Amino acid sequence: MLELMMLIKSIIYTNAIKVEKNEAYIIVLTFFLSCAIFSFISWKSGNKKKRNTIVFYSLISILMFANAVYFSYFNTLLSINVLGQARQLNTVKNSIKHLLDLNKIILVLDIPFVYYFLNKKEKAFGKKGALKAEDYKNIFKTSSVFVLSVLVYLFGIGELKSVINQEFYSHQVVDFYHIVRFEKTSVAEEQTIEDGLKKIAERMKNEGQNYHGIGNGKNLIVIQVESLANFVMFRDYDGQEITPNLNKLALENDSIYYNNYFQLIGKGNTSDAEFVSLNSLYPSMEKPTYFQYADNKFYGLPWLMRDNGYTAWAFHGYKREFWNRDKAYVNQGFERFIAEDNFNFTEEIGFGITDKDFFNQSMFYLKQLDQKDENPFYAFLVTLTSHNPYEMPEEYQKINIREEHKNTLTANYLQAIHYTDEAIGGFIQSLKDNGLYDDSVIVIYGDHFAINAGLETEEEILNYLLDKPYDYDTMMNIPLIIHIPNENLGNTITTVGSQLDFYPTIANVMGYENTKGIVFGMDLNNPTRENCVFPQTYLYKGSVITKDYMFEFSRDGVYENSKAINRHTREEVDINKFKDIYQRGIREIDLSDYILKNNYFQEYIK
Repeated sequence: MLELMMLIKSIIYTNAIKVEKNEAYIIVLTFFLSCAIFSFISWKSGNKKKRNTIVFYSLISILMFANAVYFSYFNTLLSINVLGQARQLNTVKNSIKHLLDLNKIILVLDIPFVYYFLNKKEKAFGKKGALKAEDYKNIFKTSSVFVLSVLVYLFGIGELKSVINQEFYSHQVVDFYHIVRFEKTSVAEEQTIEDGLKKIAERMKNEGQNYHGIGNGKNLIVIQVESLANFVMFRDYDGQEITPNLNKLALENDSIYYNNYFQLIGKGNTSDAEFVSLNSLYPSMEKPTYFQYADNKFYGLPWLMRDNGYTAWAFHGYKREFWNRDKAYVNQGFERFIAEDNFNFTEEIGFGITDKDFFNQSMFYLKQLDQKDENPFYAFLVTLTSHNPYEMPEEYQKINIREEHKNTLTANYLQAIHYTDEAIGGFIQSLKDNGLYDDSVIVIYGDHFAINAGLETEEEILNYLLDKPYDYDTMMNIPLIIHIPNENLGNTITTVGSQLDFYPTIANVMGYENTKGIVFGMDLNNPTRENCVFPQTYLYKGSVITKDYMFEFSRDGVYENSKAINRHTREEVDINKFKDIYQRGIREIDLSDYILKNNYFQEYIK
């Protein structure tokens, strides 16, 4: 009975994680593995057979459910490393509920019924009708033979890797192996890594003078906006402008707008957006970078600004320990962290303080910063209100939504980001009113996507809004705006870039040179090469976004199963033309990972 239930669950599960290739093989393998495991438990458990069976069945069901929900949001399977973030689930519970549907819930819905059935079966048949240990032993042997036969067959037809990377049980084994394995770097490999890092360091030398030093001596105010996607920029819904203040700012003569700019986050979402932007390093893909490498030494934007006389403060209206910011910000270079306990809450939306209250009260601290000494300051502000699931009080729902689009995540998002846009407009006016505007470089960018690609519930409204398919390149595209009052800029930069390029771009604008660290990005105002984006979340490691193409590395880990499209025509193109750039992306990510794992800057920065 349990084996049949696991067969049904494996079908539901493979559908939930959107297996595109070898689905039948995966289901068959999961079924025979389930038969082998359950028979082994019954064979070896003796009098504790029922208890152990129920415990294992429940554990597998819950893990399948967790994987399915996690995949709905991150487009990847759950790793053991991520379980350390479970304590944060209560914070994002409202976001999680939008990911639930019957196909996922059914993975755990049957647990009480299975428990009831096993108890009833035992009472009805007693020991007389029960299978003996020898019977379970024979079932285990037979199932194991079938499992081995399937694996040998898959190896023979060249599909073993594809199946292993997607099948439920084997994924857990592979994930565990990657966590516990220890790889010692040889002397030759060390030299190759050092040579690679030297080449990355040489790329930092930039002779370009576009916009060089135009912000020198001014305050630097950076605003990282929660879930600010580029697709809402310059777009309206039934004639209603979604982000009028951001649109106006981006089009002003003293602004530079980057419209081909992408997120580059890891397991830490918003916190990784910060980390990548501040340091121009790739994020960790094992745990949120602020947790895993909080004690590492870095030389990112806060340190660079401090070395040039600036005072660097960070602002966020949520708990200071969330994403481990209170500890990570110390080595990031921030001298003070203004967090939830520094604000007075007059109103709460979603996670906590509203963006309007956040900006209004932050002005008090910005004036403190300005008066601290004669030097300029660097303020890094992270907004909160436009966080998934974007549920806004009725009085703040300013956009009239069509009846057929109401209660969708996208409609909620339009209301939330419109509110945040209003808050940003008010903040800029407040900078003017308090005499800080003219002497400040104001930078605004999104932390990550707003709506996940592939959500069927959002297809209708997104197609109506965009009039084109909502794919991963659109999903991960975020805006970047650099605004320098009274400068003659008025430019839209179409060079493809990501948060990896933020640090070198801002450093050049401010007129400061990074001589102590290594950055993997480039100054988008002075491109020295054809730039690419190498994402690792939502698209798998090995994927590439260029100005014209998106190469999506296959989720089963097999290059030949990958696909690529022309970003303009949406037509599929030959994947073989991306092999070199795919390998370059892997090398760069691995080099950055080496820096993190070995606390490289501890010795590098003297």
